[in-house]
Parts: sequence; structure tokens; C-alpha cells
Amino acid sequence: MNGKNKQLTLTGVVVSAMPKVRTTDGHLLDWDRNAIVKQLLKETKLSENFYKMPAITEDEAREIAKEVERRIRWMNVRYLSGPLVREIVNVVLLERHHPEWRNICTRIGTPVYDAHLIDIGTGFESRENANLQDNAETSHKKKADKISKEQYLLLLPPHLSDHHISGDLHIHDLEYFGTRPFCQDHDLRYFFYYGLMPDGRGTKASVAGPAKKPEVAILHAVKALGSAQTNFAGGQGFYNFLTFVAPYLEGLDYEEIKQLMQMFVYEMTQMMVARGGQLVFSSVQLTPGVPTIWKDKPVVYKGRIWNGEQAPLKTYGEFEREVRLAFKALMEVMLEGDYWGKPFNFPKPEISIEPDFMREDDEFNRAHPDLPTYRDLYMLAFKLAAKYGAPYFDNQLPEYRGAGKGISCYQCCAYQFSSTFQNDTEFEDKLYFKDGKHFSMGSWQVVSLNCPRAAYKARGEDELLFEYLRELMDVSVEIFKVKRDWMDKIIANGRMPFATQRPRDPLTGERGTMAVDLDRLVYTIGVVGINEMVQFHTGKQMHESRDAWRFAVRAMTEMQLYVKKLSRDHGMTIALARTPAETTAQRFAVSDLLHDEYRECAKRVVKGDLKTALENLHRTRDLPVYYTNGTHVCVSADIPIMERAMLEHVFFPIVDGGNIFHIFLGESDPDPESLMNFGMNLAKNTQIGYFAFTRDMTVCMSCCAISPGLQEKCPRCNSSVVDHISRITGYLQAVSGWNAAKQQELRDRKRYKHLLS
Repeated sequence: MNGKNKQLTLTGVVVSAMPKVRTTDGHLLDWDRNAIVKQLLKETKLSENFYKMPAITEDEAREIAKEVERRIRWMNVRYLSGPLVREIVNVVLLERHHPEWRNICTRIGTPVYDAHLIDIGTGFESRENANLQDNAETSHKKKADKISKEQYLLLLPPHLSDHHISGDLHIHDLEYFGTRPFCQDHDLRYFFYYGLMPDGRGTKASVAGPAKKPEVAILHAVKALGSAQTNFAGGQGFYNFLTFVAPYLEGLDYEEIKQLMQMFVYEMTQMMVARGGQLVFSSVQLTPGVPTIWKDKPVVYKGRIWNGEQAPLKTYGEFEREVRLAFKALMEVMLEGDYWGKPFNFPKPEISIEPDFMREDDEFNRAHPDLPTYRDLYMLAFKLAAKYGAPYFDNQLPEYRGAGKGISCYQCCAYQFSSTFQNDTEFEDKLYFKDGKHFSMGSWQVVSLNCPRAAYKARGEDELLFEYLRELMDVSVEIFKVKRDWMDKIIANGRMPFATQRPRDPLTGERGTMAVDLDRLVYTIGVVGINEMVQFHTGKQMHESRDAWRFAVRAMTEMQLYVKKLSRDHGMTIALARTPAETTAQRFAVSDLLHDEYRECAKRVVKGDLKTALENLHRTRDLPVYYTNGTHVCVSADIPIMERAMLEHVFFPIVDGGNIFHIFLGESDPDPESLMNFGMNLAKNTQIGYFAFTRDMTVCMSCCAISPGLQEKCPRCNSSVVDHISRITGYLQAVSGWNAAKQQELRDRKRYKHLLS
């Protein structure tokens, strides 16, 4: 008799015995048809949660199990795997017209070959995030990312996931969609009052009381940002960093303060502990003095509110000296660079330019002639910009920024958050840290729109274009609602312990306030490719035609008005933002070139190396083509820098969720004084709310020398083993980790040797 797996029954009919099953948890079991029934009854219950459709009945589950057994018996194999059984079950489910049960019951993962490519640093999204390192943790993260992205696309309502997959829009940090909010800016006073509970519960990690010494305070600040990475998908930062740290620096001399600032910077740039073995994606908002809004507020540190009740009255205004010295120290540490002379890429120093510091406090300067003035301190920041391009300048001078009427900060790659007297009924209590109330600002989720594609579909009709954009924003709101629904389940199951922690109050012993006010997190709609949208719609790019630029302003205004309507209608705070688009600008361009419906349209406006992209379109998705970030003028536009500023500054009050103006420097040794004059002119005379100067640098991997510009060989030792550093979206990073589109954009950038041309 042929085949070892056949048996002769008493009737003489040859039938196949059922094979053994290798389970995914590492066992070899006898075939059991009832296992399929049990699994179907258990797993399809999820369709009630995610699709609002009923689970399978027991009768239908038994029918499917019989059909699966029949097919396996016919296969005549000795062994089969659990995944293969599942695949057969899914085929039967689809044949019975139940895609919702199939989506729930299917497996997610990756072929062995693709997993191998991830292990060696190529393959799946190997250049999606320039902050990732070449290490084993990154391999694990990428495998987990792949599984998670497949999972969430299957669990989302199909019409929503289809919008993402087809490239109509982009759900950012999709791998964390079901488990984490996006980014967060923290209030250091919270940790200085309650202490540090890194795991959020106190059961897995040691709990520390409020810091009493400056070294401990700095380390608590570092570990708070590191711990927060476990609960959030994006950047983590501190608002008003130096003012809140200042009480711990009381009485210290400058060298001691500088040592603490150096410790903070090195801790933040040497902890490879963030998602997938990354550095902590971090930022700190820095002011050269104590802002007026904080001068008369009681300090919070050492586990007390120093309000005359819990402890003797002390206000932040008493620590002007410490803030100035800490600002100077932090700038000098960053100016020195690391041991090789490289710039520190984290924490991102965000220099706040505020009305409070535009004129000198003569009385304070006369009393402390040995301390730097505000101008001295701002000059240090611009020296840092001239040397490395590291600082970001947070311009709070324009009226729309509301300096003095509230607080605001930029996070991640230029997402803006704010809290004011008008939109926060507890604002005053938060200023005084009353009952532990404090500021926490961040975002639940970012969804970006493929704006050029909307123009391709509109075919020159203004109202049709606006209608397509509104439809995409409607879809974004649906996605936000799914996100919040899923996140409520995560929170209810205790899966966001750091953000939801309620530490023990050091005075009363009772549970304190929650670390993050989740109800105040915003939802962000991002835009990509406004320049290309306008170019296709009008025939001209924004810098080529005043009419094209006006249409871009009109389109963004229409979108902003609709965002406000959506916020009112749905009871959620939605912000419109420029998307940094490290990956999204490439993904949208590639997606449009892949689609027959949009290819010819995209070929007319896409930026980068179109010829190379078309030649390799079906070989790889990492192609050297892109759309312009947000509302920016295209990077290659050969126009004077002030013309670029005048074209872009008008979008800042419209794009309330965050924007940035980039100045790409071409000089090898720019003059800090000129940079400061230019930067302050921007701050005083435009509506640009956030800007940065970018320096390109070459790092020699042989002799460790750092040289200006993008050199093919090291000027010191002539080695060709070099890497480059530049700003990819909103942070400095090694160019070797950039995707092909961003590397092409780097080559295309218009650089300015003189800031008057």
C-alpha cells in the first residue's frame, strides 16, 4: 500500500489517518477537530468588539471544523503545523463570506526570509526612522512593528484601513495605534513633588521619594523621560525646564551647575533604552530667565509646595540667577560637543524667544554685573546654531502665540501644544500646583493627508478639491474615535501605568493626581505636499506664482475652519499641523506612482529623482522621490531666504498644531552675530513661530574628525569611510540612516551662504 499514513478499515476502504499537529507553543498533539470549534467560538467574539458584528454560532463552527478536517484528510500528510490549520480555516471562512471572522482569526507575522532581512538590517522599513540604531533591539522592534501594523489594519474597519493602505492618508506610528498615545510634554514639578515611580505602579521598579539633592533631581528628570517612552509613541519633553529645576541649583557655583547640565545631556544621549534600543527622543524648552507668568508662583520641589503653608514661601522669581547660569551652562556644554566633537542630537534645545526677555532688566543687571544678560544668553544659543545647528527657536513674540496669556511648547518634530486661561478652567490651579494639578500637553494620534492626490482627483475644480480634503478629514475623525475607543480599553486594563500613575502624596499619604491628563490630549491632522497640490491644481508652485501661493493660503484656511467645525461637532480638540514627514512624504509619492489612476498626475509634480524611481518602482519602495513637507516651499526653490520666509510665515497662525521654518546654511563657518540678527529679525517681523538653522557635517569614522559640509573624504586623514550629519525633519541625525527620499531631498536643498540672499 502506497503512503505510510493510510489505514485499511474493516470494510476494506482505504482512508487517511489524521496527522499530528505541531502547535505554535511547542507541542506535538493528536488531531482534535473540537479544538477548531473552541478556537472559533473564542476568537470570533472579537468581531463584536471591533466590527460590531456577531460571533460565530456553535453549529456553524462545527460545520467549518468538519470541512477543515475533510480537506486535511485529503492532503494525506503525517504532520502539519498549527498555522497551516489556521490558513485552511480562514479559506473556509472566506468561502462562506465571512471576511470579518477571517480578519479576526488570521495570523500576522512575516515570512522567514523577510525576518532574516530584518536581522541583517535591511528589508522591512529599514530606513523608516533615522533615530534607530544598528543593533539586535532594532531587529526585535521591526519584527514587532510588522506584526502590530498588520494587526491594527485588520482590526480597523476595512474602509478606514483601506484609506491608509491605498495612500489617501497616513496613520502615524501605526505599530503603536492600539497601545499608546503619540507624544507628551511633562511638567517637572510633578516629579519634584511626588518623586519617581518609573513603572507607574511601584511593583516592578523601585520607587524614589522626592529628590532632595540637585544630582538626584537631574537623574529623576532623565529617568522620567526614559520611563515615559514605554507609554508613548513619539517624543517626550519638559516644558519650562530650567525654571522648574532652578530651586535645586540654589547656592551652587557656576562649575557645579555646569557639571549638572553636562550630566543631564550625556545621560539623555547615552541611554539606549527607548523603543527598539533608540536614544530617548527628547526635548527641553529653555528660557534665559524666569518668565513673568512664573515669577510670583510658589516653587515646587523636595516634596513640598513652598507656598507659606507646606513650606516657607519661595517663588520662582527668586531663582533668576540660577536660571541664567543654568542656561549658560547648558549652551556651553552643547557647544563643546561630545568627546569626538559631534553635536548632541538630544535633548532638542528649544530656545524660547519671549517678550519678557527682549529688554534687559536693568535693576537685576546692576545688582548682578557678573551674570550674563539676556542678550548674552541668546548669543550663546545662536553660537550653538552657528556651530552645529542644534537649537530650535520657539518664537513667542507674534500675537497669535499668546505669550503671557498662557503656556505653549513645541514637541517631537514641531508639533505645538498650548494651554491658556481661555481653554482651561483649571489653568490658575495648575500654575499654583493646587491639589497636584499641573500641565501636561500632548497628542493622542496624528493622521496625515495626501494633499496632492486630492488635487489629482479634483482635476482643477476648487470646490471639489476642498470637498475631497474635507472627506479625508472626516475619515481622520473616524480613525481618532477608534483610537480613543481602543485606548480606553488599554487604560481600563492597566496597560498605560506610567501615564496613569497616581503616586502617594508626600504629605497626606493619599493617592495624588494622575501624571497625564488624558482628556486634554489633542488629535492632530497633518498635511503633506501642499506645494504639489497647488502645483497640480494651478500649474505653478507656491514660489512661482502669487496666485498659486494665495490658493495655498485659501486651502489651508478652508481646512482650518473645517477642523474647528469638526472639533465642535465631535467634542474633541483637533489641531491642523504641518507633518514632518520623514517617511510619509516618500510613502505618498511612491503610492501615487504605483497607482495607474494617479501615476501620470504624480509624474508632473513629484520631487526628487523620478527617472530612478520609475526604473525601480516594482523592485523596492525606498525610492528617491517625495512630496514637500507640510506647507513649505519646495526645498530646491532658488529664491532669497527672506522671500521664502515671507511665503511660509503666513501659514503659522493657520497651522495651529505645529509648523517650522528651516534655514539650511551653506557657510562652513557662519557668523553667530549675523545669525542672531537674522533670527531676531524673523522673530520680531514675521509670524514664524518656530525655526531652526541647519548645518551639514562630515564625521570621519577613521580618525573621528568632524568637518563642515558634506565631504566625500575626510579633510584630515583623507579616509573615505565617512558619515554625514544633518537635520532630517526636526532633529540632527546620521544621514546613513535616512531613506532614499530624504537623502535625495538633502541633495536638492537650497542652502544659503549669506542670509540676505
